[in-house]
Amino acid sequence: MAKGQEQAKTRGKKTKNILNYPRSGVRGWTRFLPSIRLLVVGGLSIIIALCVLFSIGYAVTDVPEPNIEATGQTSTIYYNDGKTPIGQYKVEDRKSVPIDEISEPMRKAAIAAEDTSFYENRGISIKGLSRAVVGVVTNQYAGGGSTITQQYVKNFYLTNEHSLDRKVKEMFISLKIDQQQSKDEILANYLNTIYLGRRSYGIEVASQNYFDKPAKDLDVSESALLAAMIQRPGAADPADNPEAYQDRFDYVVKSMTDEGFITEEQAAKVKMPEVKKADKEGSLKGQTGYMWDFVRREALNKLDIDEAQLDRGGYNITTTFDKDRMKAAEKAVKNLPSDQPEGLQAGLVSIDPDSGGIEAFYGGKNYLDQAFNASTQSHVQPGSTFKPFALVAGLENGVRLTDRYPGNSPTAIDNQGTPWMVDNFADANYGPVTLLKATQSSINTAYAALNAQVGTDKTIDAAVRAGVSPNCTEKEKNSGNTGQCSYALDDIYPSVVLGTASVKPIDMATAYSTFASNGIKHETHSISKVTQGTEDEEVYKPETKGKRVFDKAVMAETSYALQQVVNGGSGGYAANLGRPAAGKTGTTTDNTAAWFSGYTPNLATSVVLYREVDNKQKSIGAYGGRGQVTGGSFPAQVWTDYMQQALEGEKVVQFPERGELPEKPKPKNTNAPAPPPQPKAPSENGSDNGGDGGDTKTKAPIDTPSEKPKDDEDKDKDKDKDKEKDADGSKDSKASEDGSSDGDEPEPPPETNEPDPPKTNEPDPPETNKPEPPSDDNKDGDGGKGNND
Repeated sequence: MAKGQEQAKTRGKKTKNILNYPRSGVRGWTRFLPSIRLLVVGGLSIIIALCVLFSIGYAVTDVPEPNIEATGQTSTIYYNDGKTPIGQYKVEDRKSVPIDEISEPMRKAAIAAEDTSFYENRGISIKGLSRAVVGVVTNQYAGGGSTITQQYVKNFYLTNEHSLDRKVKEMFISLKIDQQQSKDEILANYLNTIYLGRRSYGIEVASQNYFDKPAKDLDVSESALLAAMIQRPGAADPADNPEAYQDRFDYVVKSMTDEGFITEEQAAKVKMPEVKKADKEGSLKGQTGYMWDFVRREALNKLDIDEAQLDRGGYNITTTFDKDRMKAAEKAVKNLPSDQPEGLQAGLVSIDPDSGGIEAFYGGKNYLDQAFNASTQSHVQPGSTFKPFALVAGLENGVRLTDRYPGNSPTAIDNQGTPWMVDNFADANYGPVTLLKATQSSINTAYAALNAQVGTDKTIDAAVRAGVSPNCTEKEKNSGNTGQCSYALDDIYPSVVLGTASVKPIDMATAYSTFASNGIKHETHSISKVTQGTEDEEVYKPETKGKRVFDKAVMAETSYALQQVVNGGSGGYAANLGRPAAGKTGTTTDNTAAWFSGYTPNLATSVVLYREVDNKQKSIGAYGGRGQVTGGSFPAQVWTDYMQQALEGEKVVQFPERGELPEKPKPKNTNAPAPPPQPKAPSENGSDNGGDGGDTKTKAPIDTPSEKPKDDEDKDKDKDKDKEKDADGSKDSKASEDGSSDGDEPEPPPETNEPDPPKTNEPDPPETNKPEPPSDDNKDGDGGKGNND
């Protein structure tokens, strides 16, 4: 028994555990020292385990989708040359370019500054990773030490989070990216994602912001400075404090020399470059902001994207805006007299009739002071510029320019059995007139009779087909979403023909552009092309073919009639353009607005002046030495000044020849004057081209072009010299439409029962600012005098 126990005890001493640790057969503390075999086995086991873990980590780590902040690029809008920028849409300023559009000095400077072993390493730096791990564990993370590939991965795929998990992901993704992309691709992507201050993401935007040149043109000194800024882009603005980057700049230059990128002689000549001052927050001042805003709205609609997508999408948007014509529009408006009454607004819209593209507009004095665009957002009564739509409707329905209408003031117009009292501007009397004369001198009574003959519904239909927005629905009024509609454009109001509805200036320009294109309606637009990405892939182009909405002969006849307005009518000042032109003046009741809308065959432009105080439209009143502003005065002046500049050097184009009008049954003219008497020998005073000059209270003159802005009253020379008045606004002499008497202050237009002008020009007005509807009297057809010229 004792012997067996002894053998068992002996066997226990000789038995070794699997690792032989502590070591058997060794006495004292040295038995706890691992054997060489144990060290080798243990080391190999750790290496194998690490390799297994690394392999698993590499396999399970996928390259993620780029983060939205890194992929977002600035969208840029350009004038119609596709090269001159207007502005940008952005969250941050970013634009990517391929490697061959980054200068060689910039590439080498980045490598010298951030990763001299870039072309040799496999995407990671063990030394840098180790330092980062220690920093994260000790909470003393100092950054730096990463390769260019790692920095690119952090910027493009990950975040700046200081965590061990992020560093591990960064390592695995960097290894994979190094396998998937070439070194040049990685370098380009890195330089396109780094932040360099001034809200500049990527080398291309930074190059433009600091040196006003593309990245492909950066020289050694400029490249060295930008490379020096990579480490601390927000330390200072180099234009204000270049000393903040001097040490790092010197380091980059030395590193470029050490790496053989530049010679020591070249390095000795490298000095801190001159940096342009940062642009102040005034990039949207003047007309630029109006273009920026209008194009933005159109881009969101046409591209069917949201604002975030536009701001990060990297779109290149070529607009229809012509830089020279934009300047011409602004100059023409600025030439107005400086003694402007409070709240005076000016709008101008100029459209290419061949495409519908907006060549120029004038939104206001300064977008930064008033973001509301007077040309595209305001609703203003158009006055007699609306009359041509009745003319078109008449010509389409058998009416001819030789048809005769009443020209005396006042006249009771039979409006489908209901009497409607209508006055001419300043109560001028013409006697029976032809439709041509009525157009030339903008005679209210004649056009009221024409409208009653063809129907207000047909007048409105012609306006909408030409380009005027349709009447606002109740839903649009209640919601305040009235940007795409017109106020009081309803056929229950016959006074619509005299311009009592409220429409947008851009709509009137569109409609007259349809006249200029001889009846082809184009969608008015400001974007001619949109591309995206480094390959400039086209993603949008508008349809500019247009649609015929009016007969050619009807349009030729309309243009012929409207040419007479310029050649001796109420818009005589526009004859100073010196080329064939057609147009129409308009002045509203109470002088709240004055218009001139006109066109040549190659350009259509509408100009309006109106006054608004505390969201209510007011009479313009005395201004610029005139007692009253009418369509034939300052609006015609602005129109002519602009068109002369805009069409300089352009080929003179003639209007189409008049043709055979559509044969349709003519509606009965219940307001037709009595047939004229048989022709007699010409009297000394003669008669106008529109009628027999019958008994009148005031004989209206035949208009002739003036040498400076004058209205018909300016051109009215009463043959009775004893009744001539000085230029002090005397009211003794009556006058024709759209102007003043011999003096500067014409007799104010007669009172009217027409609806009040809209109380606001906002496209989405609050309930209290909506225009008042026309009165019940107008509904009954006796609405009175309406808007006049």
